[in-house]
Amino acid sequence: MDYNFTTTGNINGPVLAAVFAVEAVVGFIANIIVLSITLHQRKSFKQPSTIFFTSLILSNLLNVLVYLPMTTVATGAEEWILGSTFEQRRATCVFAGIISWINVYVITGVLAAISFDKCLFITKPYFYKRFMKPWVALAITVTLWIIVALMFTLPSLGFGEYDYLFDYGPCYIAFRRNRGYVIFCISLLLSFIIIIIITSIWTFCFIRRFIRDHSAMEGDSVYNTQRLKLFGIFGSMLLAYGTCYGPVIIIGFISFAIQIPEELDAATIVAFHAIPTMTALIQSYFRPDITKPLASFKNAICSKLNAAHSSSN
Repeated sequence: MDYNFTTTGNINGPVLAAVFAVEAVVGFIANIIVLSITLHQRKSFKQPSTIFFTSLILSNLLNVLVYLPMTTVATGAEEWILGSTFEQRRATCVFAGIISWINVYVITGVLAAISFDKCLFITKPYFYKRFMKPWVALAITVTLWIIVALMFTLPSLGFGEYDYLFDYGPCYIAFRRNRGYVIFCISLLLSFIIIIIITSIWTFCFIRRFIRDHSAMEGDSVYNTQRLKLFGIFGSMLLAYGTCYGPVIIIGFISFAIQIPEELDAATIVAFHAIPTMTALIQSYFRPDITKPLASFKNAICSKLNAAHSSSN
């Protein structure tokens, strides 16, 4: 723990800050395009899956608009400079850490909701049509955001205390003096992960029969894709989150036993913050309400270029 908020170690702060800045800019552009197309295609909100995927986009924007810029500035300056006094710096560091935790919990919770939604859609399609309405998905999403936001602001109301860690740029927070609160936070995250695992296994057992029996089902669904029948958007996202989040979790556990090189730790953080760009690209590839407008835009641009080329000739 470094209470003067100056960096330690041999990490090249400006270079790492440049990488964070690129991730923030690319992530913002990719997610704002997907969000704009989604808002323009209002009919797509009749599908509950659109609400869940939009929640992921909003979570990504929270990361690239709030947490990553703060981390980039601190990493480039090789000091946490967000605040003129120690108390202000501690407050902004804790705020950045809260945003990071909220982002992780919301993403995991939404993935659990998507996994359950997907499982219900495939295993009980007729019940799914009666039960899973857009307002149900919206209620689940809003409730999740409220619970997670309140959960990580409780220490400021006296339920334990924030603890923070600043090393070479990013600010992290932990919680102390309230073991029950910590157990609740861990239990909630584990429950999300268990839901994802159980519903994914259950879905995999039914998906072959679903594709065979419902290959001609009416309407576009992001789960009924023919490009990758056994993979689809959810499988791609699980792979992306596992690739980006897995190393951070593994390194975190290993660091309790041995000293992890700072370069390796920095590499895992870079991978961690690549997830907004990756998930936006996955959604733009699989979601019919996104791919169709993008294809139309591409065709329009190609037509104008061809027309301009023909007129010049």
